[in-house]
Amino acid sequence: MVDYNLWLVFLLVFARLTSFIAVAPLFSNPSLPAWSKIGLGLFLAAAVTPFAGGPSLLEVDGITFSVLIAGEVLLGLALGITANIIFHTVMVAGQLMDVSMGFAMSNLFDPASQVQSTLMGRFLNLVALMMLLAMDGHHSMLLALRASFEVVPVTGVHFAGGTVQELVSVFSGMFLLAFKLAAPVLAVVFVSEMALGLVARTVPQLNVFIMGFPLKIGLGVLVMAVIMPIMAVVFGNILSQLERDLMTIIGSFR
Repeated sequence: MVDYNLWLVFLLVFARLTSFIAVAPLFSNPSLPAWSKIGLGLFLAAAVTPFAGGPSLLEVDGITFSVLIAGEVLLGLALGITANIIFHTVMVAGQLMDVSMGFAMSNLFDPASQVQSTLMGRFLNLVALMMLLAMDGHHSMLLALRASFEVVPVTGVHFAGGTVQELVSVFSGMFLLAFKLAAPVLAVVFVSEMALGLVARTVPQLNVFIMGFPLKIGLGVLVMAVIMPIMAVVFGNILSQLERDLMTIIGSFR
């Protein structure tokens, strides 16, 4: 006998999972074909549905069910956007570095994010992707998504003002963290510019403007090479914070 209630629960679970996959890092990569993302959503939904629970949906009318679908989509999108904060953070940090090093005009089209990005932004984005895979960040995201059905079961999504506040808090923390990541390069380049200013005052015959470009680029790359091992530790802390942020966002939908 066909369990129609289970199929309705499956549709709600599928809506939450696919909306997450559509915007989450790694899973939303444009190089992955659409059918593979849909297939992943179907596979995960089939695995989660038997444990999703929830009240009977057989008496629910079409309008109410559409509202339930919209709530699941909103929750999935909120989780995916929060997970994507990692890559937005390193992208902003790379752009800050490029502005100080003189690479601000050298924009590249990033096929992974479908936006224009600078050299260091693109480099840090790739580093973040490799670290995400190396530290099993994709597993952490899927586990958080699985936990969302325990904290907020299907039909239990409630969108409140606290959700918006949590998202704003996460995004504001992104800019602060991006500045911290770029701070070593910004500080060294700033000191070099001060030194070049003093040289220009004492030896006006030198073309400090021409000398400054290779000097700032060289110092910026050198500092990046020095702090790269520390970046791994910082990224591990970012992943830990991401797990807490995801659970906070999930809790705000209860």
